[in-house]
Amino acid sequence: MNKLRHEFEENGFVIVDILAENEILEFRKVMDTMLSESKKTDDTKSHKSSLQHLGDEISDFGSENRQYYFHLLTKSGTEQIHHAFLNEKVMHVVEQLIGQNLIINNASILASNPGVSYNLGWHRDIIQIPENEICDRLFSKERFHNSVQINLPLVQEDSLEVVPRSHNRPNTPEENIAFRGSKHYAPTDAQMPGAKKVSLKAGQAVFYNNNIIHRGFCEDSSLPRRTLHMGYHSANTPPTWHFYLLNAELLTPTYLDSLSPSMRKMMRNYLKCREQFPEMKETWKENFPADLVAPLDYQA
Repeated sequence: MNKLRHEFEENGFVIVDILAENEILEFRKVMDTMLSESKKTDDTKSHKSSLQHLGDEISDFGSENRQYYFHLLTKSGTEQIHHAFLNEKVMHVVEQLIGQNLIINNASILASNPGVSYNLGWHRDIIQIPENEICDRLFSKERFHNSVQINLPLVQEDSLEVVPRSHNRPNTPEENIAFRGSKHYAPTDAQMPGAKKVSLKAGQAVFYNNNIIHRGFCEDSSLPRRTLHMGYHSANTPPTWHFYLLNAELLTPTYLDSLSPSMRKMMRNYLKCREQFPEMKETWKENFPADLVAPLDYQA
């Protein structure tokens, strides 16, 4: 086992330097054409990102006092930044963590202007699973979790907080107290024992297991947030529920033809995997073949 994977499996996350200074500036230039700091609002009420899984509209950026969540691969007009999600160094790290033949399942931007506060609440990324179907087996060390989530900021930040080593075990009694009976989100005022801030310089990326207890939290930052947010799984193994974040209905033949050849190939592989595993609700069932090789005809 390589050193990076050992750390990832031990702690549930790793931090890796990804972008050089010129690459950071390149992506900031692209993002600044999409998201303008000049669009201010007189709104002082704090808003939650209610469209977290649907994705916000880029044209709405700055109209409310909140963090925005933009899905990119299913929205036309975002093609200029798609190559960020095919970054060779990012994909090489993910391959070391979970295996080759990667398929992207999340390509987003987390963004807010200076002065915005937000608190997404402590959670594991199991919101898709009904609470009465969430069981300790999903967090077993013996269960291979075929997913990696990544935050790659273009501006320094410490918005992500995690509970190290919580990714492959059930909640402790103290954590259950903090969650106050919920298996999805803890109340926003909850104090989570063992929490750690993940401080990232611009161009550094945190690669983390979606099952880790974590939250996005920031109080009145003096800096904008401009973070590339990604998710991948390996086609060598059946996917988890995180795989279904992309809206496959929007990946029409016309839209696919508008993509670069590399991204088009990645999206076609995504659609092939959706055909093979059409039901998200099966992915957390005990008999789902999470430890078997998927016979996916992957287009390398």
